[in-house]
Amino acid sequence: YGGKHNPKVEENKEFSKGAAALGWKYLDKGDSDTAIKRFNQAWMFDRNSPEAFWGFGVIMGIRARREDQEKNLNESIKYLEKASSMLSDNSRIMVDLAYSESMLGAFLKGNHKKGFQDQFRKARNLFEKAVLLDKEYPLLYSDWAILEFFEENYEAAKEKLDIAKKSGFKPSQEFENALKGKLKGTRK
Repeated sequence: YGGKHNPKVEENKEFSKGAAALGWKYLDKGDSDTAIKRFNQAWMFDRNSPEAFWGFGVIMGIRARREDQEKNLNESIKYLEKASSMLSDNSRIMVDLAYSESMLGAFLKGNHKKGFQDQFRKARNLFEKAVLLDKEYPLLYSDWAILEFFEENYEAAKEKLDIAKKSGFKPSQEFENALKGKLKGTRK
């Protein structure tokens, strides 16, 4: 993604925006295979499309749930960093990047590999920057709760998750149950 380019395709920023918009629609429907094709088209028409790189990053993060977690999370981070550098005041890209950093940290920690603290630190810094830009974004708090959970800050995780829920966010029952279990274990 975002690699070789056919020089015969003429740049067209409007086509790129349209393809990226379709990519997000397919992604919202859960069809990441079609979404990646639309983001590829967006990139093909504009090799500097932050939306294309953002889409690539999100999809690589989704793929990390199914396969080759470390590799796909590193790819996700690479693309999201590129998109973030192009749209440095976009809090939603920061949140997606922070989430991928958190998930990579959790993977490294769970597999007893070095560097997980660095990933968690990067994620925390991104969440702290994002909240200054858009404190009303529920996904910010939900994803930040996940970081707090991985860092074993269960009370802080609950606080963040409660903020997300008050904004209408519906967390996964699996995460809520895991958090409740950890909180119950720390309050004995």
